[in-house]
Amino acid sequence: DGSFVHIPPTYSIITNIDREHMDFYNSIDDLKKYFIQFIEKVPSFGKSFICIDDKINNDIVKKLKNQNFYTYGSNPNSNFLIKNVRQNTKFSEFDLNVNLPNKKRLSLKKIKVPLLGIHNIRNSVAAAAVALTVGISIKNIKKGLVNFKGVQRRFNKIFSYNNIDIYDDYAHHPTEIKAVLEACRNNFKNKKIIAIFQPHRFSRMKILYSQFIKSFCNANQVLICPVYSAGEKNKKFSLKKFCKDVISHSKVEVIQIDNKNQIEIYLKKNLLGNEIVIAMGAGSISGWIRDISSRLKI
Repeated sequence: DGSFVHIPPTYSIITNIDREHMDFYNSIDDLKKYFIQFIEKVPSFGKSFICIDDKINNDIVKKLKNQNFYTYGSNPNSNFLIKNVRQNTKFSEFDLNVNLPNKKRLSLKKIKVPLLGIHNIRNSVAAAAVALTVGISIKNIKKGLVNFKGVQRRFNKIFSYNNIDIYDDYAHHPTEIKAVLEACRNNFKNKKIIAIFQPHRFSRMKILYSQFIKSFCNANQVLICPVYSAGEKNKKFSLKKFCKDVISHSKVEVIQIDNKNQIEIYLKKNLLGNEIVIAMGAGSISGWIRDISSRLKI
């Protein structure tokens, strides 16, 4: 969502930049300027790590006067190049080619992480890139990644019964939703994917509306909850129209949900044993799905 992580005092990771928080930044060009300023403030004895799989990141790289950065991703021009990705329902595995100026090329084979989706692989590579740069051994990097327990609300499994798994994810931006559902589709090919989405903030839904309605293509069904307002007032947002537009643009079955109880009733009646359920949003949905899961007796 236009995120960067500053690792004090000398390293920064630029993952991806999206149209987010436009109420503050005003425009995507303004957002780019802030990122350029941020990157160029990293001191010479530090380094920035920029994912060039992201189009806007690529635009930024071309405008940087300060060349004190490395790149990573699946883009062939990356200093830390992701190769030979292999995924299943439990973990991802990949190779990493390292090509840094004035240094011997490295090829790291069979790096394994207990995470799903190319977005999580990119994040793992960013961590590995920083670790290599500060002198951590390849052996310890591999050990750290394979034993990583994940981050809360990032594709966390919170319920499992027979063949039914329910996950929770913080995804509340179209790019995040698409990434999560793509990971589901790629790794649970024969499962029915049920997405439960709670929109977050009327302002975000308005600004990113055209992207949201195209974000659910990899689901089989989408349960759409009322907007978690976060204190904002509704200015002409129609949940009914949003549901219809998701049907039209994502080509998916949509069910409009009015409250938490309806989610529980729906899941009890419709989970037959071959489903993956993924709850997404930045509001109360995480608490809802945990509470519902604790009472499900399928």
